[in-house]
Amino acid sequence: MVGQFYDEARGFPKFVPNKRQKKELLEFFDHQCCYCGRLISVETLSQDHLIPMNKDHLGLHAWGNVVPCCKDCNNAKQHSGWLKFLATQAKGKTLDDRENKILTFVENRRYDPNLQLSDYAGNLYADVGEVAMTLIQLRYKQAEEAITQLLANDLGIQNDG
Repeated sequence: MVGQFYDEARGFPKFVPNKRQKKELLEFFDHQCCYCGRLISVETLSQDHLIPMNKDHLGLHAWGNVVPCCKDCNNAKQHSGWLKFLATQAKGKTLDDRENKILTFVENRRYDPNLQLSDYAGNLYADVGEVAMTLIQLRYKQAEEAITQLLANDLGIQNDG
């Protein structure tokens, strides 16, 4: 949702990605994995978030943060930084060329990798934890009431007999 808002605020259609958007990614990166250079197609495309979508980094699912890669690179990169991972996949001029291609893509899509959204993620996780605990306590209270009612019914049946 925030990624969609960010896309629209920058004048881009929201990144879904549909087939047309996947083709656009592939064309920008010459139908290659942005990390290792392996040829990829719409069918073999895996997408990586340069800034990971986790509570530590809170990268967005938005234009400029999603790049095309092969499945092997996507599985190997996990949550590591993209520059560090790129250096394991390419060397010398190839490394420089791929890094420049990624940076150009990010710049063309006006994605700010320094959005500092992780503070909001921390707050979100704390909020979710509080809501979850409230719901758990509510359900425990309901279970206690049900047990009390069952015991009252059992005692009532035993006293009648």
